[in-house]
Amino acid sequence: MWNPIREFIDHHDAFVVTSHINPDGDAIGSEMGLAHFLRQIGKKVIVMNSTDTPEVLRFLDVDNEIRVYGEAGTQPLLDTVDACIIVDVNNWEQLGNIGRALQARSLPRACIDHHQGNTPGFADYTVTDTTAAATGLLIYEMIRARNGEITRPIADSLYAAIITDTGTFRFSNTDERVLRAAADLCEAGVVPFEMHRKVFGSKSWGAGRLLGPVLSTLESEAGGKIAVFTATLEMVNNAGATYDDMDGFVDLVRAIKGVELVLFFKETEEGDIKVSLRSNGKVDAHAIAKQFGGGGHTMASGMRVPGPMQRAIDTVVSSCQNLSEFLIR
Repeated sequence: MWNPIREFIDHHDAFVVTSHINPDGDAIGSEMGLAHFLRQIGKKVIVMNSTDTPEVLRFLDVDNEIRVYGEAGTQPLLDTVDACIIVDVNNWEQLGNIGRALQARSLPRACIDHHQGNTPGFADYTVTDTTAAATGLLIYEMIRARNGEITRPIADSLYAAIITDTGTFRFSNTDERVLRAAADLCEAGVVPFEMHRKVFGSKSWGAGRLLGPVLSTLESEAGGKIAVFTATLEMVNNAGATYDDMDGFVDLVRAIKGVELVLFFKETEEGDIKVSLRSNGKVDAHAIAKQFGGGGHTMASGMRVPGPMQRAIDTVVSSCQNLSEFLIR
């Protein structure tokens, strides 16, 4: 499956590597792992996203090379590359501002991703594997298919990607395939305890102050099968927190006995509401998100809906009340 991507990489000399807005560990880890590999084989690489790298993931960007499109000097940089590789996203909306810049150019594009709902025409060459636990796993397999060396920076980046999207091997997407890859990355130098501390053990005081107010909004719907909770701008600001500080909150609620679907509503500065959906295995979160123009995975998806908050909650919860429509068959 890697031959078209291999030929694409061999045919070009300079790449921009990018991923989705509000990048998570799989996005940043996949980008950096791929960038290190491309340089290993003599390619020039720029890593550029539409939004900032979360503070907790900046340890993967040792040289502070990830640029944010729109900052001074970033637009001309796109004129210095001859191809683009997009990872961990398969639609223009989630690519953000850099996506619009790429659409305005004629740069050849390749996409490596593991999400559902691939957008036709999004890239010239695409590898999509929804059975892969993480895009970082696909980058690992691509490097191995080319007999590339898994250096320590590559190993750290891809391991961070994998533990993010498997919840440190707790989620249902954890299988023999990803565990074997993780073991190989450990042989290349990854220290699991150290990586877990960096990715998940570096919460801010703002996160600690925000947790209580957010969890105090927790409500149950559909006889306890749906858990709903919210975060308003006022809560975030009062806690001195950021939206990145809320990473992991949804998984705390997901652990409640009897809950099949978690809906976490977060108010944005733009006025719309970002909704994170998590399933415990019976409900297709992607099918729900797709109804509202979102996407992701069967077990974890996301979307944006119009505000205000209560209107968003009423609209989404109403569509989810009959969970039998979204059961995984």
